Amino acid sequence: MKFIVTAGGQGKKLWPYSRSAFPKQFQPLIDGKSLLQINIEVLLKSYSTKDIFISTKRKYADIVYEQCPQLDKSNFIIEPDIAKNRGPAEGLAFLHLDMKYPDEPFMIVQADDLRIPDTEFINTIKIMENIVKKDKKYITGGIKTENPVMGNDLIEIGDRVEGISGNGDIEVYKITSFLGRSSDYYKTKEILLSKRAVLHCNHGCWYTGLMLDAYKKYRPDWYESLMKIKKYLEKGNSDREIEEIYSSMEKGPTEEVTKNILYDSHVVILPFRWVDIGTWTSYYEYFSKDGEVYSDGKLISINSKNCLIKVSDRNKLVVIQGLEDLMVIDSGDSLLIMLKKDSGKVNDIVDEIESKGLAQYT
Repeated sequence: MKFIVTAGGQGKKLWPYSRSAFPKQFQPLIDGKSLLQINIEVLLKSYSTKDIFISTKRKYADIVYEQCPQLDKSNFIIEPDIAKNRGPAEGLAFLHLDMKYPDEPFMIVQADDLRIPDTEFINTIKIMENIVKKDKKYITGGIKTENPVMGNDLIEIGDRVEGISGNGDIEVYKITSFLGRSSDYYKTKEILLSKRAVLHCNHGCWYTGLMLDAYKKYRPDWYESLMKIKKYLEKGNSDREIEEIYSSMEKGPTEEVTKNILYDSHVVILPFRWVDIGTWTSYYEYFSKDGEVYSDGKLISINSKNCLIKVSDRNKLVVIQGLEDLMVIDSGDSLLIMLKKDSGKVNDIVDEIESKGLAQYT
């Protein structure tokens, strides 16, 4: 099994800590370690350094080198510094891996997620690998829930898959359809209650050659560009030409390909806690109990509840009085104050800051 650890995104929703020059996956958010470092350490408990590839932008390469000295630089897949979303970026990673290990399955591991406990995550990887080797079908991760998680796609499941070696109590199902997502909370909840729907958690596992075949069928424009890039890689890599081809690729998520193959795929119901540190609300939920005020600095809280207070200066005393459902995030040069329930809108705030000509703060 080979792993593609994706670490090239900007992570706008964790602004003002996550910045274009130093995004969230590299920030020391948990016990002084970055999410990237935590994920690499987990994988290295059971796999070799030769099995782990990191996909990231050129501008982040030095950060990755510094944070992951265990890994050889030849296992770093460097993409151009052009925002193209996951479709082109992961396509480039599939291409690199296919040129080196065409006969081994891969798994996508997003660097900004946590999986707890990690022992269950490793066990799930082995089960997914067995399934892929057995029937060559794409397999992904899912979570059963009746509570909507906005921003996540939904997939509809069918019959349970039995007779998988090492399956144990882990549930594996056939996928019947890709349901996508809705921005309406109540509509999403209705789908979760009325259909056999699960949250799609993007733990994709397959073979790179089969994935590239799917690109060829469902996004032939992406595939054509990737094949042009391949010719330059075979000649010994020409950064200028590769960047020119990559810049011409249309933006889009990998789901533009994978949603078309899910009807003939499997989903494993994740037997571990999956924490997508994608917003400050998810950060709060990871560290706190319902209703409490969480801070990793010096705080005096008076008659306040359900708040997140985070400041970069650990010597700064913060005192709050009578606050509820609020976030106060101080990064030093920027201060964010907003309702915690609106944390998903931070992305729009960053766009607004950039539109005001203040890109130095993003």
